[in-house]
Amino acid sequence: MRRAREIIGLPVLDLKSGDSIGWVQDLVLDNDKDKVVGILLEGGHFFQSSKGIPRQVIVAVGKDALTICENTTEELKGIRWSDKVGNEVYTQGGDARGTIEDVFIDDSVEKIVGFEVSDGLFADLLYGRGTIFRPHVMIDGKDILIVDNQVSPLDQTNEGSW
Repeated sequence: MRRAREIIGLPVLDLKSGDSIGWVQDLVLDNDKDKVVGILLEGGHFFQSSKGIPRQVIVAVGKDALTICENTTEELKGIRWSDKVGNEVYTQGGDARGTIEDVFIDDSVEKIVGFEVSDGLFADLLYGRGTIFRPHVMIDGKDILIVDNQVSPLDQTNEGSW
C-alpha cells in the first residue's frame, strides 16, 4: 500500500524511446470503481487539462520513477487526487471524523484502498493520523466522504501501518 502523495512529482519515463516525458502532476481517480484512471503530467498549460496518460500504459511505479510502455494521452474522466485532499469525512449519523489528507493505493497503483484522515494538528501530534479503509466507506462524493457510524480513523491507525 502506498500514498498517492508519494507518486506526485515522480519523473515519467518512456520505455520505448528512453525519454523522460515529464513529471506526475496529479492522479485521476474513479470513485465508483475504486480505481486509478491515469496520471496527469506537469506542463506549461495555463488551463487545467483532463488529458493524461491512462493507467493501462503504466508499466510500473517505483520509488524514484514511473514507467510507461507507450507515450499516449487520452481524456481521463474522474476526480483528481488534489481535489480529494481536504474533503470532510462524516459518519452516516452526521458526526465529523476529520478531513482527507491522502489516498492509499495498492502497490500496483490500480485500486483505491483507503484514506488517510486528519482530525486536526493537535490530534495528529498526539495520536497520529488515522486510516479509513474502503469497506467502511458508504458514500464517496465529490466533496465529502460518508463512512459507517462505528468508524473512527484513530481506531484503524494500526491497520494502515506498513
